Amino acid sequence: MEEHLKSKTQLKKEADDVQTLGVEIAQLPKQKITSLSLPDDAKEAIIFYQHIKKNSAKRRQAQYIGKILRGLDLSQVNEELNVIKNISKLRIKLEHEAERWREKLITSPAALDEFINQYQPDVSNLNQTISNARKESLADKKSKNYRNLYRLILESIQKSD
Repeated sequence: MEEHLKSKTQLKKEADDVQTLGVEIAQLPKQKITSLSLPDDAKEAIIFYQHIKKNSAKRRQAQYIGKILRGLDLSQVNEELNVIKNISKLRIKLEHEAERWREKLITSPAALDEFINQYQPDVSNLNQTISNARKESLADKKSKNYRNLYRLILESIQKSD
């Protein structure tokens, strides 16, 4: 039986895909890169890529990363990368929800009961922070209490999830 040989085009595409994966990993913060199950030389090359400013040097480093990664089984790394992406998407979703609740609570006093029923927050500081944030919002001076309200809402949403 004849073995299936890959065409030159197919090999180039696979090499480009691996290189793209390396560049995608380089977009992560350093602590997340070090937590991935990659060999140390691959991690070092990826972290070094982050510090390069010149485009041609970046391209060469990306090619080097691709060369290192090509010989590895990347299935575990892909799974870890997907988990990191999903966690980031969930965090962004929670932050957007907290922003919507903040605007609702500032503009509509009736929204507080809905928020309390849905998330059971610690109400002791919440009423005063909402009141102060409303005053700041009316004065077009969104600062301390506006941010504190956001933090309280985000904590409540995270605790309920």
